[in-house]
Amino acid sequence: MANDRERRPAHAAGHMAGARRARAASRPSSGGDEISTIGAGQGARVTTRDNASEAARRARGNTEKRYLERHPEARSTVAASRRRGGSVVFLVVASILALAILFVMGSCVMGILFPAEDDGGATPTQTLRPTEQEQQYIDEQAARDSASEQVGVGEAVEYGGRSYALAQQEDGAWGLVLTRSSGTTETLFTVEGTPAALARVGATLIVPENLDGSWDVVCYVIDGHSDASLLVGSDGAAAGGEGQIASIELSGDVLRVTDSAGSTHEFTVA
Repeated sequence: MANDRERRPAHAAGHMAGARRARAASRPSSGGDEISTIGAGQGARVTTRDNASEAARRARGNTEKRYLERHPEARSTVAASRRRGGSVVFLVVASILALAILFVMGSCVMGILFPAEDDGGATPTQTLRPTEQEQQYIDEQAARDSASEQVGVGEAVEYGGRSYALAQQEDGAWGLVLTRSSGTTETLFTVEGTPAALARVGATLIVPENLDGSWDVVCYVIDGHSDASLLVGSDGAAAGGEGQIASIELSGDVLRVTDSAGSTHEFTVA
């Protein structure tokens, strides 16, 4: 028994020494061959401005992957959504291509139906100059407007493509009536007496009239923005006199009025 007690501590001590040797053997050696290193691009990556979009895309992909692993029934929905997105993009691109094709075809058809005239390479210059016929009409109208004319009561004179004539109004008074090219009419003014004639010198209308025992001459400037007034002679006095108007003669811008007494009166129409 004494020998057993003496031997047990020695056995325990030996066992503990063996355990220590085993733990020491299990530790990695301090030699460089037993340590592994991490290469460039491995391990954790810091998100910067340059790789933020890539990191976000990777995160969305991982989230979707984990969601589909937990919910397999959603795979068909996600696939259908991707197909719809692709279909929309395809339709938009197809529509743009179709419009471009229609535009090209329309341009070709218009070019065939309405070919451009060959002017020798000269580029036409757009101007506001009238054509030869238009210029001829303008010249003729200007010549008529600058001339003088005399007509009887009820007849018309013309100026600027419009006509002017004396006509009796509903109340019996005589008035000068404007008739436009559109057919509309307008009474510009009325006279007190009975007109003897109607004359025009340029843009000035002349109406000699007989009053009760006297006569005078009414004038009106076309587009002059003023009412009719009496013609004034070179002496500053109003044209007129005693008796009645016997005859009227217009020569250029000179109006000659012969009265019933045989006297002739001349007036220059300015």
